[in-house]
Amino acid sequence: MRVFIAGAGGYLGNALARACSAAGHKVAALARGKDKAKAFAAQGLEPIVGDLARLAELRGKLAAMDAIVLAAAIPFDQEWGVADALIGALEGSGKPFIMTSGTAVLSHETPHGEWRHETYAEDERFTPPPWIALRVETENSVRAAARRGVRAMVVRPPLIWGHGGSKQVPAIFQSVQTTGAACYIGAGLNLYTHVHVDDLAAIYLLALEKGVTGALYHAVAGEVCWRTLARAVAKVSGVDARSVSLDQAGEIWGPFIGPLFFGVSSRSRAVRTRAELGWSPTRLDLEEDILTGSYSRVAALGCHE
Repeated sequence: MRVFIAGAGGYLGNALARACSAAGHKVAALARGKDKAKAFAAQGLEPIVGDLARLAELRGKLAAMDAIVLAAAIPFDQEWGVADALIGALEGSGKPFIMTSGTAVLSHETPHGEWRHETYAEDERFTPPPWIALRVETENSVRAAARRGVRAMVVRPPLIWGHGGSKQVPAIFQSVQTTGAACYIGAGLNLYTHVHVDDLAAIYLLALEKGVTGALYHAVAGEVCWRTLARAVAKVSGVDARSVSLDQAGEIWGPFIGPLFFGVSSRSRAVRTRAELGWSPTRLDLEEDILTGSYSRVAALGCHE
């Protein structure tokens, strides 16, 4: 297949590009300039120079693709416009389109790091936080694209980790640099369900091959609370783990990132993904990867993706 990936330069998008190439697909990547195009070409990808804001100019090239994956980080109020344009390029073809969402839509506020029991499979009912409700509307619009003759699907990842990257895990290491301790909020019993980036990429490959039109797929390998992860970061960093308040978290990580990453509970189950795609994760131990794997090696170098 010729697979077009919007966001191939990002942490997840690059993993998807590698996985697709390894599976024998030809990957085309959206490049926002000549330098990025050269970087993609050096990776063996076909660069397509353009911009998400002007996808109409690329409609002919996009229509020639066998599949499109949207893995770019986009403001929520722009997501549907981009997805709609990409779906429009495939309209009537029956080709697959995959939108990347995220389990922040399932989150519950936990300002004291308290445990929450709620956990959601793909099609169970939930009430999204108001600030991200628009993303759920976009998910639903994408899933409804079957009437436009597109095999459109949504993948909703949780915390993604592996190869020293991610967002949340490096943020804990960042707290060591800024405070001298590995920080978590309150009791630290709250958490995001997690998945290794390579196992997540495998879901996209399976969805491209046999995913069902209109499907929503979760990705779940395990759960580890923030306090446990902070203690692992503290151990490899040679510092203590420290509980902080929600206000202090805002000072450490910023008023948006602190509460979003570490002040909520977001727990999910991949029931449909396992049953329908036959997917099963192979990398399960995020804590061990911090202690002895990619994060410990990257920590020794003093940098993270």
